[in-house]
Amino acid sequence: MTSQRSFGTVEPLPSGRFRARYTVPGEYRRRTAPLTFDTRKAANNWLTQTHADVLRGDYRDPDAGAITVAEYADRYLSARAGVDLAPRTVALYRRHLARYIAAPVTAPGLGTVRLGGEHLASVDVATVRDWYAAVTHTAATTAGARCKRAPRVHPARMWARDMGRAVPSTGRLPAAVVTEWEAAGAPVPHREAIGDTGKTQAAQAYRVLRAILAAALDEGLIRENPCRIRKAGTTRAAERVPATPAQIDAIAAAMPDRLAAAVHVAAWSGLRAGELFALDRSRVSLDRNARTGTVRVDRALIGGSGPATYGPPKTTSSVRTIHLPPHVVEILAAHLDAYPGRGASALVFTTPAGGPVYESHRHRHFSRAREAAGRSDLRWHDLRHTGATLAARTGASIREIQHRLGHSTASAAMIYQHHTADRDADLAARLSDLAAPAATEPAPPPQADGADESAGGMASALTLAAQLIRSGAGADALESLADSFRQGTGGDAGSHVEAVTA
Repeated sequence: MTSQRSFGTVEPLPSGRFRARYTVPGEYRRRTAPLTFDTRKAANNWLTQTHADVLRGDYRDPDAGAITVAEYADRYLSARAGVDLAPRTVALYRRHLARYIAAPVTAPGLGTVRLGGEHLASVDVATVRDWYAAVTHTAATTAGARCKRAPRVHPARMWARDMGRAVPSTGRLPAAVVTEWEAAGAPVPHREAIGDTGKTQAAQAYRVLRAILAAALDEGLIRENPCRIRKAGTTRAAERVPATPAQIDAIAAAMPDRLAAAVHVAAWSGLRAGELFALDRSRVSLDRNARTGTVRVDRALIGGSGPATYGPPKTTSSVRTIHLPPHVVEILAAHLDAYPGRGASALVFTTPAGGPVYESHRHRHFSRAREAAGRSDLRWHDLRHTGATLAARTGASIREIQHRLGHSTASAAMIYQHHTADRDADLAARLSDLAAPAATEPAPPPQADGADESAGGMASALTLAAQLIRSGAGADALESLADSFRQGTGGDAGSHVEAVTA
């Protein structure tokens, strides 16, 4: 016998179980619960919970998540391509989708995980945990196979490169390098510095899945994002050793003449490869007499072959104007004189046939040039790292480096800053200066009456200024502090700051 309720009905089945049916207000279709129940009470309880979800506004169409993960992921990437994702980013995401999400992955003890074929609504935290374990195992296995095929590198050679020493990529190591390496304790570089262990691939695949499921959550297709594995999407990037000015010169000298200036511009400006090779004459402004010059970045070269195709830079913050160092102005001006091109729309850097410089053409020449400079570990993108590091060494702030690199966040800009051995040695020497005996410190000069009180006021003002900065106070509050200190003593400044922060 079917029992009537204010919301839904419960009816017995020939099997002895019970079925719950209901109609959502505003709909004319009668829905059936996705499962049957052992008892009438259990069916009634389920209807009560569903009715409560409807009244709270938490009800979700049970058919909404019926699409598979792979199908939704494809739709998600197609919708974002060309809108807020660069073509190369879309290509990277699709590779991870094809290798790790749509395709089955396996791990010992778990068997095969087929996440791509699961319905969105059925993916839970446990499913994602098993999938991530399988992806990590699969990526590590693949990376291990690549490492076995890769040539072995003597740890002393890797150590020397990490220390910023220029050593040949092949052949006998200089005896002095080996002696120094042994004196340092014969350190063996971390495996991540020698070869990929698959952690980066697994983390990137996890981030792609997390973004896909976050979009599904926004659309109301799932109740929550099941990607909750702590730090699964983060990796510790191996420290990249930037090129030295001498190595930049050596690499440029080993490049074809028409690409030599490109090395200098890339290393001293921090431009991305796509931004650099999209420059035409209209986007370059040089004053040779004043030794000043700028390049305007508002597009990027995309694709890998054929006629030049351009798209927007990676982010809106990437649209910028970069000032070039004087010595690079001279190098670039000489290049433009040697390769005049035709009109303002002529590309600054081209192949011998006049075409755009795509990655395949650039890599072929850069590989030989870096070998000649003794930096076979260097990638073209590391010239961008070099530009950021050189800028930091001049005292540039994070905000200035962020603008120069075209990053939307300061944290992204910090990725491209690197320590060097000589800078670390300078830091160590300065730290030792702090430990000098007090007896060696010069006696303080005589102070006028009231100086102690002013010094106390100064300390108070500086302390309060630090508090303002930590609390996120704006420039107006800090300017008020400066004005108050200029107008009175340190003690006065303290009272003024207290008024500002009240």
